[in-house]
Amino acid sequence: MLARSCAVLAVVLGAVADRQEDWLVQMVKDPAYVLPTPDGGLEIGNGLVSRKFLIQPAFGTVDVTLNATKKYGGEQSLFRSVHPEATVWLSGKQYSVGGLQQVDTFLAYCNRTSLTFKADPTAFQYVNHSISTPTAPFPWTPGSRYSSTIYSWPPKGVTLSVVFNPPAGAPKVAITLHYQVLVGVPLIEKWMTITSLGDTTQVQAAAVEFLGVMPRWGYYFTHGSFYPGADGEGSVQTAAPNSLLHAKTDQAHSSACTWQDDYPNSVDNIPGCSSCKDEGAVEPYLNCSYTLGPGAVVSPSESFESFKAYLLITDSEDIERHTLSRHRVTQMLAPHTTENPVFFHCTKSDPTGFKNAVDQMAEVGFEMFIFSFGSGFNLESTDPTYLAQIKELVDYAKAKGIEVGGYDLICLDRGGSVPSQYQAVGNSGDACFASGWYDQLNSVATNFINSTGLAMLETDGPYGGETCASTSHSHHHNIDDSIYKQTMLQNDFYKLMRTLGVYVNQPDDYFFQGGSRSAMGYDEQQYSLPRWQDLSVSRMGMYDDLYIHLPTQGWMFLPITEYHAGGTAAEFQGHQLEYEWGLAQYLGAGTAACYRGDVPYTTDAMKGILQKWISMYKAHRQTLIQPVVHIRRPSMQSWDGFLHVNPYSATAEVGLAMIFNPTDVALKPTINVNLYYTGLDTTAMVAVDGGAATSYTLARDYSVDVTVVLPPKSVHYIVFSKPN
Repeated sequence: MLARSCAVLAVVLGAVADRQEDWLVQMVKDPAYVLPTPDGGLEIGNGLVSRKFLIQPAFGTVDVTLNATKKYGGEQSLFRSVHPEATVWLSGKQYSVGGLQQVDTFLAYCNRTSLTFKADPTAFQYVNHSISTPTAPFPWTPGSRYSSTIYSWPPKGVTLSVVFNPPAGAPKVAITLHYQVLVGVPLIEKWMTITSLGDTTQVQAAAVEFLGVMPRWGYYFTHGSFYPGADGEGSVQTAAPNSLLHAKTDQAHSSACTWQDDYPNSVDNIPGCSSCKDEGAVEPYLNCSYTLGPGAVVSPSESFESFKAYLLITDSEDIERHTLSRHRVTQMLAPHTTENPVFFHCTKSDPTGFKNAVDQMAEVGFEMFIFSFGSGFNLESTDPTYLAQIKELVDYAKAKGIEVGGYDLICLDRGGSVPSQYQAVGNSGDACFASGWYDQLNSVATNFINSTGLAMLETDGPYGGETCASTSHSHHHNIDDSIYKQTMLQNDFYKLMRTLGVYVNQPDDYFFQGGSRSAMGYDEQQYSLPRWQDLSVSRMGMYDDLYIHLPTQGWMFLPITEYHAGGTAAEFQGHQLEYEWGLAQYLGAGTAACYRGDVPYTTDAMKGILQKWISMYKAHRQTLIQPVVHIRRPSMQSWDGFLHVNPYSATAEVGLAMIFNPTDVALKPTINVNLYYTGLDTTAMVAVDGGAATSYTLARDYSVDVTVVLPPKSVHYIVFSKPN
């Protein structure tokens, strides 16, 4: 047993100056680092966040701190209690990783003057560590397809890799925990790899992260403060604020970060009360683990790599600040999602139909043609004649500055159209993505792309998280590892597409693996609604989903011709006002829509509308692709709007607000727009609908009041710029 003071383990809180820069407004360029601590441990950090470890008597986390600006509390510790660094189930037995334990079983808070530690001899034990820099999962160039150039690729930062060897009696494997911190963001990444030291074993379960934190950072459980109903009997929800530590994984399936309760693990050593626990305390701890499996086999020929856990430490319960924090992380970890070609879904694949559409696209400014579902396009063809025909069409479009992509259904609902040996056993409606189907799809897709110059894939029905019970498929052993293997191979497929320079749309969360867009805020059937209902419901859903996704991570839908149902009442073809609204609300949100039909326009009026709004989008696209601050949610009773913010802009333009009047009456509201997250401080230049700019003085809360005349059913934009 070793007694140590937490005050010795970490810099005393308050000894470090509070940050002057708000990282959401000013670019923080302090380097990321790994340094030894005075007690022989390690610290990884970047000036915004740090994590400290002991190495003796065993390896474990002993502090996590956030260094916020004074406005948001300054430097502060999240840490509450010691937990294993990770756990694994190997061949039927659970093992901790690291082995550091705290002796005190009072878990309500970290008593920094008396905390003592001991080592768990049954845990995987520290051997050594190494320091490196982040690597890119696939090649990509900032600025491609008009993407943001704010962040580098791979991102700048530091990686700490810590190796642990097995205790006596455990399978002979080495476990490495990787911790990564990037420059300029309060984020800690963590993942696990396992390699064989001669034995073969199965990873039946794995938890990559445990972290005991104080409430506010973690979830408020049903005992102690803020229990459900605390604001009065019959209340529908707890009064507790949202957790400031936002945790997620990088995988689409079978892993999750959840809050769990330390209260059952506490024991209060009170004389005469052997059952006493930390009554009244709130004791959350984070658990990032596999929800099923992974069931992976580790052998001399097979290794295991886990999901990545992303721990974003925010500093405020404000929903806009929390949202912007998450969006900035996505821009850093998945910057390819900021690519933003203006694309058109064409329902024709014959040469005449193709060229008619491409000619119109070139005239109005579209940048990408997509062979839509139902068009007859066949990605999986190996017919040389068909490939040559597609290449000729691709070359025709390229000559007009337009890339070409196509649709394919790749896994879900493919069971009936792939060879029977590739079907998912137990889910025969689907193909198994860890069977030979993966190899076949890779082969035909790569051949098609290389033969034709195809630059984009819309992969409908990617692997969706189902099991496969086959014991004869080439890439998984049995049902135990089928989810893990299929997920990893779907990841590899998207990384391959990125390596080939292909832009990917996918209706699942494969963003950190190379995917660019998924469906945003809609249900397929809403596009069968009458046009105005469709536009209204879609804008409400999009407004909400912009809390979740970057504008460029989502797609919406605009049926120029009938989609599922609804007849002519749902079609936008020939309906000038509704078509303009659709273009304005989607391009103005920076969110691509699947404008779907035979051709983009059928009248000169529709052509003029396309030219107007695509030109506006291109003139302001580096602002429009940035996250939004929400101003007023659509209700269809009055005006609504949102503000794109770009504080890191290399130009004078740092914000753009979209304002909508969906009513049948003229409005003249004075709209209060808070410009704090644009980076503007005292003065803003404000221009409405492309007009002359007027100087505005910001109020003490960084806001300006802008009066705008809004005719019935009209859309407007307001540009905010730095003064000269």
